[in-house]
Amino acid sequence: MPEPALEQKPLVIIGKKDSVSGFSALGFKVYAVEESKEFKELLGEIVGSKPSICLVEEEVYLNSQEEIKAYKNLPLPIFLPFSSRGSSKALKDLVKDIRLRATGTI
Repeated sequence: MPEPALEQKPLVIIGKKDSVSGFSALGFKVYAVEESKEFKELLGEIVGSKPSICLVEEEVYLNSQEEIKAYKNLPLPIFLPFSSRGSSKALKDLVKDIRLRATGTI
């Protein structure tokens, strides 16, 4: 019989209350923060909840780069920015960086 996997939550959403509150109704774990400082204070708890993916509102993501980098070499969680206002420049830049590292070209 295979070993039971560590309980991994698939997704957590982090951002301002008005941007993330709808996700909790869908069953996702939500962390409502009004400032990047709150996110930085909660980061250990968030990672400790063992999410696979952390969707972080773009403004919070951009203001917390140093703290997020501390987890970059771990396989999980993966931090991805999202924008409640449409297209996310931070996400485009992240995908561009991943593609460059994976293929050596943009």
